[in-house]
Amino acid sequence: MFVGRSLKFRVLLAFGVAMILVWAVNAVTDIESFKNFMFDTTKRQLSSDANVLLTAARIKNGQLIMPRELPDEKFNQVESRVLGMIYNKEGELLWRSRSTLDEPLPYQPVYNEHENFFDLIEGDGGSYFVYDIDLVLKTGRESMPLIFVTIKPAQEYEQNLRYFKHEMLFWSLVRGGVMLLVLWLAMYWSLIPIKQLVARLKDIESGENDQLTGHYPLEIARLTNALNRLLSNEQRQRERYRDTMADLAHSLKTPLAVLQSTGHTLHMQRETITQEGLAELEETIDEQVQRMNQIVGYQLQRAVTRHRSLIRNQVSVVKSVERIRNTLCKVYRDKQVQADIQISEDCLFTGNEQDLMEVMGNLLENAWRLSLQKVRVSAHVVRDREAGSHDKRLELLIEDDGPGVPEDRRDVILQRGVRADSRTPGQGLGLAVVLDIIEHYDGTLTIDDSDLGGALFRISLAS
Repeated sequence: MFVGRSLKFRVLLAFGVAMILVWAVNAVTDIESFKNFMFDTTKRQLSSDANVLLTAARIKNGQLIMPRELPDEKFNQVESRVLGMIYNKEGELLWRSRSTLDEPLPYQPVYNEHENFFDLIEGDGGSYFVYDIDLVLKTGRESMPLIFVTIKPAQEYEQNLRYFKHEMLFWSLVRGGVMLLVLWLAMYWSLIPIKQLVARLKDIESGENDQLTGHYPLEIARLTNALNRLLSNEQRQRERYRDTMADLAHSLKTPLAVLQSTGHTLHMQRETITQEGLAELEETIDEQVQRMNQIVGYQLQRAVTRHRSLIRNQVSVVKSVERIRNTLCKVYRDKQVQADIQISEDCLFTGNEQDLMEVMGNLLENAWRLSLQKVRVSAHVVRDREAGSHDKRLELLIEDDGPGVPEDRRDVILQRGVRADSRTPGQGLGLAVVLDIIEHYDGTLTIDDSDLGGALFRISLAS
């Protein structure tokens, strides 16, 4: 269902369930607290009324004597809601207040000296609060065990309890409604940036915009920044594929023209062509086919290696370099190159392992091929001066004792888009691929002179 996929519905439902549970717990505790308060209040009242009876009672000639009028008027009024009775030890009624004349007596006491009793009991006429004092009343030298009982109907208590429950339910519903309304308004206000984000995404989908614009809260800004980077990468990737196809088509024009001319020559001279001429044409065809294969392979490799993933891994530099070194030592077994690797285990490359292998493979292959005897590879982490002292960069140095690179050629061999250089074997093709990968990691590649006598290739990457 649509409502099941709605974030607002889920939050409101979860909040509503939590609010009902909290309300149920609070209702139980509040009702119990109200009952305890009413019980304590009634007990104190009936205890005070029992003390009135106790104070007025006298013993004379073994008989209980009570005044006609008690100090507390509630016992003198027939319609009073407080009842007073006095019993002897055997439970026989000795005295009852005027307020009990029209009331049934729902309680039969049992004498238990020095103990008090208070509770809510059920009688024929309803519920009653009963307070019972059992003691020996002394007047002068005479004494008698008596039971003083005060009773109050619980109608008022039950009415107050019902009223309290109704009021609590009503105001709980009011509070719950207000809280849900406030929550809904807060969610509506909080989800405005998400609605704006959805609208911007629709604009991108329709082609009206190519980036997510606007200001967003911090929690969403990281998402929008990541989406913008993804959109930029996707846009750059489309442009690279388009440029690669254009470069490929342009690069194949010349070999195709040569093949077309060779085919035309072969067709026109098929009857008069000599064996030497035929061999020359075959060599030309093989050369152009090989050249086309080189161009297609390079352009496809260039398109693939330019792809930049948002997922980055921590790759050990020394392990990758050692794998490449072992391979090159087999390829250049007869050359006996001395490889000096100065890389610690904590030097890590943040990115795709295949990208690191491609970069180091091309540069190390050049170093092995052009060196006389020695190659040195080192890596270390340095502070990024431009980005701030808190950011670090990984520097990779590849040096050899070969002929080096003339200073006036360094910019040329690193220049992008120079397709004549990028098609040539050796440094041209390899360095073009290396430079593409490094630039997509926001890194730099520079060429200098090494103290070994040859070239020094310095790579700087964000760590």
